[in-house]
Amino acid sequence: MGIIRLHLYGFFAGFLLDMIIGDPHWFIIHPVRLYGGLIALLDKLFLGASDKGRHKEAGERQLILSEYATGVFTLAIVVLLAGAGSALILYLCYRISDLAFMIAEAILTCTALSGSSLIRETTPVRRALEDNDIGEARRRLSFVVGRDTDHLLCDEIARATVETLAENLSDGIISPLFFLALGGPCAGLAFKAVSTADSMIGYKSRRYYSFGRASARTDDLLNLIPARLSALLIMAASFLLKGCSASRAFKVCRRDHGRTESPNAGYPESAMAGSLGIRLGGAASYNGSMIERPCLGEGSSDKEPDCKAIVTAQRIVRLSTLLMEIICLFVLYFTVICCRA
Repeated sequence: MGIIRLHLYGFFAGFLLDMIIGDPHWFIIHPVRLYGGLIALLDKLFLGASDKGRHKEAGERQLILSEYATGVFTLAIVVLLAGAGSALILYLCYRISDLAFMIAEAILTCTALSGSSLIRETTPVRRALEDNDIGEARRRLSFVVGRDTDHLLCDEIARATVETLAENLSDGIISPLFFLALGGPCAGLAFKAVSTADSMIGYKSRRYYSFGRASARTDDLLNLIPARLSALLIMAASFLLKGCSASRAFKVCRRDHGRTESPNAGYPESAMAGSLGIRLGGAASYNGSMIERPCLGEGSSDKEPDCKAIVTAQRIVRLSTLLMEIICLFVLYFTVICCRA
C-alpha cells in the first residue's frame, strides 16, 4: 500500500481518535509533556531559576545576543526531538506492517490535536456561569487561560472563554491539522514543539525577550496561513449555523484583524467577534499587572458575551474543525489519485 494512502488512513483515524478521547494528556510519555519538560530544563540551565511575572509584564526591549543564541539552540533541540522522534517511530512501525504504521500515525496525530479537549475544558466554565456559580467559573477558567481570573465578572469570564475558543481553534486545531496533513506526525509534532516553546518562553518580559524571541517569531511564521484559514472557516461555519453572521464576521475580521499585537491572533478572534456580534479584547490582568488590549468587534450594535455566546462559539469550533478535516481528507485523497495515475 502506498505511503500517501497509509498517511490518509492514519490521519483520518487520528482525527477520529481525538474526537473520541481528546488530547490524551494522561499519557505518561505525551509528546507535549516531553517538550515542555525539556524546554523548562534548558530554560533553567541557560537563564537560572525562574523569576515571577515572567509572561506579559513590560520588559526591557534590548536584544542580548548570547541569550538569543541559547534560545535558538533550545528551539532547535526541541523541534529536532519532535521531528526525528516521530519519524523514527513511524519508520520502525512501517518495517513491521502497514497496520502498525497506521496505528502509530493515528496515535501521534491524536496527541497533536486538541479539538475535543478544547470543548471539554471550556464546558465546565459555561455550566458554572449557567448555575450562577461565579467562583467555580473563575476556578475552571483559570485552567485554560493565562490571565488572572480571581476578580472577573460574568461577562468578563464569558469573554475570556470565547477568546480562548477562537485562539485555540487556530493554534490547537487548525494549525496542527494543516501541518499533519502536509507532512504527517513529523511536521505536526514539530509544529507542536514550536507552539509549546512559544507558550512557555515566547514573551516580551525581562527574562524571555531575547531567549524566547526565536520561538515567538517561528510560531508567528508557522501560523500565518492557518490563522487566516481559521478566520475563513469561522465565516463558513457562521454561514451554516443559525444565530451567526458570516457577513459580519468578514466585515469585522477585515477591519479589526490588525489591531492585535500578534500578526495572527486577530484573524480568528475578530472573525469570532463579528460572527457572534460581541466585543472581545479589552483590558486584562496578567500576574497582577493590567494589560490594555485593543477591542475587537467594538461597535454600537455589539454586546457583551454571555453563556449563549460560549455555546455558539463551541458550535463554530466544532463545525470549523469538521470543515478543515474534510478539506484535508479531500486534498490527501486527490493526491493519492494523482499518484496512482
